[in-house]
Amino acid sequence: MKKSRVLALLVVGAHWVDAIGHLFLAAKILPAPNDHVSWLAVILITSGHLVVSVALWKLGDRIAGWTLLIFFLAAMSADLYEHFLHASANNVFMAAFGYWTAWFDASVVVLLALEILGCAIGTRLLGGRTRSRNSAPGVSSNLNRRDLRLSASLS
Repeated sequence: MKKSRVLALLVVGAHWVDAIGHLFLAAKILPAPNDHVSWLAVILITSGHLVVSVALWKLGDRIAGWTLLIFFLAAMSADLYEHFLHASANNVFMAAFGYWTAWFDASVVVLLALEILGCAIGTRLLGGRTRSRNSAPGVSSNLNRRDLRLSASLS
């Protein structure tokens, strides 16, 4: 599961970079009242990604998996609604054509791909169990050898 956690941290980091860049690209293509980046949005996005990263690093697999899954499902639902379903200037099908439009559309697709990947990793963390070497019964286990010796001496 250590590999899944490292991969999840990389996905969270890449999602943060793309989300912040996406804010600046959105400011380039939106009309005049919305053509600036809200620093509150930057702070909230950064703190959300930071909380998820700390949860991935410090908490158990199940809690980290739930945290990752909830975070990326929320981000994906907002992304799908804002950029594909809602009729606004942020919709990839209705965005005004310009130099930055292709970059904006690409950042939306990358965000969606990272969110799907994050949900998949969260599901993997939920389903996986970490076992110690002695918790899985096997022939080489000391506990099993002792039980075999006892049963052999009793018969």
